[in-house]
Amino acid sequence: MFPVPLPPNPFPKPSELYTAYQRCLALEAATSGSSQPHNPPPIMCARLLGHLLRLAPPGNGQGQVQREITLAADDVKLMELASFYLSHLICPFKRSGKPMSAPSEHPSRTSAEDVRQYFEALVGENTLDYHVAQAAAGHRDDKRCMLTGEKDYQDGGLVWVEFAHIIPEAANENVREEGGKQFRSEGVWTILSTFVDVNILEELAGNLIHRLENIMSMELSCRRAFNELILWLKPVEGLPHTYHVCEARHGFKRRFGVPDIVTFSTTTEFPLPRPAYLAIHALCCEVAWMSGAAEYIMDIERKMDQTSVLANDGSTVDALVGALTLVRRC
Repeated sequence: MFPVPLPPNPFPKPSELYTAYQRCLALEAATSGSSQPHNPPPIMCARLLGHLLRLAPPGNGQGQVQREITLAADDVKLMELASFYLSHLICPFKRSGKPMSAPSEHPSRTSAEDVRQYFEALVGENTLDYHVAQAAAGHRDDKRCMLTGEKDYQDGGLVWVEFAHIIPEAANENVREEGGKQFRSEGVWTILSTFVDVNILEELAGNLIHRLENIMSMELSCRRAFNELILWLKPVEGLPHTYHVCEARHGFKRRFGVPDIVTFSTTTEFPLPRPAYLAIHALCCEVAWMSGAAEYIMDIERKMDQTSVLANDGSTVDALVGALTLVRRC
């Protein structure tokens, strides 16, 4: 999937959404064909805001994006707003090179023991960790990839199955605790909270990020693609826990045996992945690829991997500036 120019204004005229989207179109038009270096590129900023505005769920999420675009005093402020969304929405979801989770320490435990430990840990919160969540996910998903149905190698299959977080652990970087309660700082949770109708901070802050509603079992190739924003899931209307599987790289699904539509189910009492979390991941993926942000991040990652020291001629400065943009936090 390549960057997609902003389509004509989809909002009714006159309206605040229409006016905000026109500003994105104007910025895109003003920067098309420009060769002047800038991190991030202005045309990417215009498309990131425009695609986010039109794809965000109607209501609070879309309204918040519209208000922020409207309040931006000029094009410079618009690009700063796009940079904020890049570093606090796109980047946390794109988890390149993230280590695989640790294997379960209790491979011989019974299903009943895993059920008991998971729900005890969920109540206690502080004891819910990788090991507990992975054991519970293995029983919920029958130790199979939720996309391909392939069985885990350690259970007689031919692939290695790991679990992936839907909402990334990086979201917890901006969480502080006072008096036993979780509070969000300006950053990732602020953005995520605008796009869902649930109290996502209360549900996932701290160790609760490992709750099963936020966990999917996947074979390694699918897990990596999900974390790299190459695979995402969009709900099939009217069918519970049924999703269209979308891909950014054509041919990936065929190569790894991923069907176009998947339905999640379990014979256990464990909860399935929450549709609201998958919707945020899907929104992030689509905006990243349509705006060009995904390729922008990958290009910076490649340059930084190839650069051990700064070149004397300054040729590595752009990569460094781009990297600093990506790690910037409020």
